[in-house]
This record gives sequence, C-alpha cells and structure tokens, in this order.
Amino acid sequence: MPIQRRQTRAWHTLPRQPAVSLAPTDMSAVVPVQYLADMVVLIFDEATGEPVLAVIIEPQLRDSDIKRYSWPVYVTTARRVAKCPAAILVVLCPDPAEAAKCRQLIRTGHPGFDLAPVVIDSGAPPGRDDTGGPYLTAFAASMGGIDMETEPGARRVLDAIASPEVSEADRLRMTAIILTLASDAARHLLEAMMTTSEYQKTFVEKIHDQGIAEGEAKGKAEDVLKLLDARRLAPSTEQRQQVTSCTDTAQLDLWFDRAITAGTAGEVFTD
Repeated sequence: MPIQRRQTRAWHTLPRQPAVSLAPTDMSAVVPVQYLADMVVLIFDEATGEPVLAVIIEPQLRDSDIKRYSWPVYVTTARRVAKCPAAILVVLCPDPAEAAKCRQLIRTGHPGFDLAPVVIDSGAPPGRDDTGGPYLTAFAASMGGIDMETEPGARRVLDAIASPEVSEADRLRMTAIILTLASDAARHLLEAMMTTSEYQKTFVEKIHDQGIAEGEAKGKAEDVLKLLDARRLAPSTEQRQQVTSCTDTAQLDLWFDRAITAGTAGEVFTD
C-alpha cells in the first residue's frame, strides 16, 4: 500500500523499503517516568474562572538532546493536568549560541505536531527597548541583556526599579535580585549611583524607612501574640500566621486592643 505524503513539505521521511510490525497498544510506562518542569504558570479567564493558557518556563544553560523528548511531554501534560485548551513552552537560556540550538524545531513525526520552543536569551531579551516597562527591563538586566557595568545601563535599570509603576515591596525585591545577580563592578556602580541625590530618596531613604516600619510591625506582632498567650485565648496556627505576616501597624494595634478584653481569640480576629 503506497504511503501518501504531503505535497507542501515532507514532515517525515521513511526508508524506501520499510519493515512493518504491530506494536503493543498499552501506552503505560512499566517504570513510571517523572517529568518535572521548573515552573508552570496558569492564566485564567477572570469571568469564568476557567484556565485558558498554561505557560511552562524552563531555565536552560545549554541545549540538551533529552529535552527534545521531554519538552513535548511538558506541553501535552500541562494541557491534560490543567484541563487547559492551550499551553506554550518558554525557555530561558542566557547563552545566545546555546539558545539558538534550543530554538530548533522539535519534530514529533505527527503531521502538524511540531514544537517550536519560545526561547529568550541575553542577546535579545524582552524589554530591551524603552517600551518594555520596568519589570521587563529588570528581567532583561537579570538575563544579561543590559550592561550594568556602564553608567547608561545602570541608570536604565535604576530608573526602571524607581518607576511609579513598581510597588514598594516589589522595589525591594527587584533591588535585591539585581544586586545579587550583578557582577562586582556593576554592583559597585549601582550602589554608588543609589547614594547620589538623584536616587537617594528612592533607594536609600525609602529602604531605610521600610526597614524601620517592618521592625515596628514585627515588635507589635510579638506583643499581640504575647498578650493572647498571657490571657490563654489559644489562637489557632492560622491566626498566629495572620499576626506574624501582618505589616499594618494600625491593624496590629486594633488586635492588641481587642485582645485586652476579648473572651476568645475569635473575637480578636472577628473581621
């Protein structure tokens, strides 16, 4: 029986004289293989609550032949597990040469079922232009796409982190991440620029004030828990975590005042 091939392009080439035999129909693995992606992000429809897209994120230092077989599994499995209509694979590979290898099309042999990984490398990260936004700019810097050892590069990163679009909590996280990933020369330059009049109020004073506020909140949280224990109100584990994770000093003061007269822990956390 002749084998029909596509006229547009050959999706798979068979030998001139192929040997054919029946294979087992049981697709189960006798020894289960565990496939673990580094990160999977689900995007939901806000109106229906249904998942609409699964994004598999895979950091990869170099191309690997084994990934040619596991990456298609990630995509199909993510769709099945999340019961999601679509899934994409995003590979983070800092080395542009290795990233080019990761971009190679993975042919599964099934017509129309070829996987082209979305690969981000340090040579062309998102946010490389001024329209990328502060978060993508910080991401580009962390991938090595922005030279932070030069003043223009360092200034671009600091301007992104100092952007009004970034919350105070995210600013602290982004600053810590950038300083950790930066080279020694880049870190010294960034820290020196942070102390200048242009950035001091954003980075030095606000971080200092944030540290004081966090210390004050931590002390108030300890006072609330001590009072609850002294009055034997027996707060639950969840209520204790609610207190220790709270950074709102006004809320902590309210709980403390309630704990003075409350008959139960539930009355303290009534709202």
